[in-house]
Amino acid sequence: MCDELYELIAKRTQQPTYKNKICFCTDANKQNENAILQFFNKDSVHYGQVIKDKEQQIIYGTHKRKILGNLSYDEIRINNIDGFCSKIRARIGCFVRKTRSFPKKRRQIADLLHITQTNHNLIEEKNGETPAIKEGLTNKIWSWNDVFNARLPIRI
Repeated sequence: MCDELYELIAKRTQQPTYKNKICFCTDANKQNENAILQFFNKDSVHYGQVIKDKEQQIIYGTHKRKILGNLSYDEIRINNIDGFCSKIRARIGCFVRKTRSFPKKRRQIADLLHITQTNHNLIEEKNGETPAIKEGLTNKIWSWNDVFNARLPIRI
C-alpha cells in the first residue's frame, strides 16, 4: 500500500527539485522510507519521522528523526494524520485493528476510504472551513447533494 500511495503522489504533484523539495512526515514504518526513495530523488525530499516510544504496546512518549533533507524539528509532526486515522478506525469497522467483520475485497476497502475522505475533505467543517477550503481547492462547504451532482471533467 505504501508504494501505491507514493506512486499516486508522484503522479499527481509537480516533480520536486533540489530547490523546490517535497516534504513528508510519517511514523517509523520502514515501508515509507523505501517507497519515498522509489518514487522521488533523495536530493529533492525533506523527510522526517515521529517515532512513538512504547513499552508493551503502551506509548510513553515520542521523538523525532530527520531522515532526508533538513526539516526543522518543529515541522516534523503527524498529528493530522494520526487524527484522521483515528477517525477512520472509529467510523469504519474494517479499519479497526483486530476486527472480525471486514470487506473481503480490496476494492470495497478503497471505496469506503474514498467516501470517508470525501466527507472529511469537503463536507465536515471545523471553524467554518474544510481541508479543501484551506488548500484553496474550493470556496464552500459541500453537501452530499453537491458531491453527487458535481460536473466532473472527462479525460480522454
